[in-house]
Amino acid sequence: MTRSRLLRGVVAAALVATAATATPAAAKTRSATGLHDARYCEILELRGLPPTATATVWNTIGQNRCPAPWWDAFQAGPLAQELGATAVVLNGPRHFLMDSAAAITGGVRDFHGQRLRKVATIPLKHPSDIVRVAYTERTIDRTNTWSWKGGRRIFELVAPNGVTYVMQSYSQIVDKGLTLAALPALGSRLKLPTGWRYRSRVVRRPLVLRAAGSATILQDELQNTYQRVGNLPAGTTTHTVHVTGAAKTVGSPQPGTLEDRGTATGTPFGAASATLVVSLAGGHATGTFLIAGARGSVRGTLNLTYVISGNEITFDGSADITGGTGAYRHIRGQGLKAHDHNTLDGQSGTFSLDGEVAY
Repeated sequence: MTRSRLLRGVVAAALVATAATATPAAAKTRSATGLHDARYCEILELRGLPPTATATVWNTIGQNRCPAPWWDAFQAGPLAQELGATAVVLNGPRHFLMDSAAAITGGVRDFHGQRLRKVATIPLKHPSDIVRVAYTERTIDRTNTWSWKGGRRIFELVAPNGVTYVMQSYSQIVDKGLTLAALPALGSRLKLPTGWRYRSRVVRRPLVLRAAGSATILQDELQNTYQRVGNLPAGTTTHTVHVTGAAKTVGSPQPGTLEDRGTATGTPFGAASATLVVSLAGGHATGTFLIAGARGSVRGTLNLTYVISGNEITFDGSADITGGTGAYRHIRGQGLKAHDHNTLDGQSGTFSLDGEVAY
């Protein structure tokens, strides 16, 4: 991968992960109100390349409303040279959709006469961190509370498995003319994956969306950002999942669907058998998995994208653990990182699953 392509990837990853992501140094929790349709912009200061790259995110919220003459005068190249950074990304304008927010943020600095607050320092450690694909989940470090008033109209994506994502901000980066008034009908413009829905509805009661240490987000092709609804169940113990395995294709239950079987090992399940069934269409793969060991079994869903290169196919995306048996009968987990690599004949597959679950 060339340096220029890598930088473009870092830019894409940072654009996905912004809006108060990683906890900054000297951070404290701050609150803001009157945010509905509030215009904001971000300056992303990129230093280094993976595995030691970082992106520091500076945000105008609470400082100014990103005045257009000031923002339009910026040029990323000269600003990067001024800051001594590897690159700079100008991320905006965007508009928040919640009414109020509380998030962990850092200090303030001046950029050409306007103050911006530090809201994140994002580590970019692996080449996979720099890939941005629309409608693909990314789990990020974040502590925040977004709040909508009762009677407010919200905008959501609904995945085929029923998982819902609430739009937290709309973007005027791809479509400079996009407005709040256009959002109710936005679904007719989006190229949604098979089985996905976009909907607009009014919430009767106040809606509160929290992230306590991590959040799962995604973007559509217009770079509007959504946060996933739902957390791990309360009153349970959190366990780290790190599973690796090997599997081979054993059949095709129906056209466009593959079934792989093999073995898995790792925490917390130990040695186990593994079955994966996925349906492939248009660069996306959705399906189910089952991991069965001595202490019980776990089952879940997969939401992946795939890339074919030569005689190999690579899948990356997210997994949800939706239930289990035995010691894992109450297990739940969302937004685990899933990876699979195989040859096109399906006989040399390796896979991994990483994240957290509760049971």
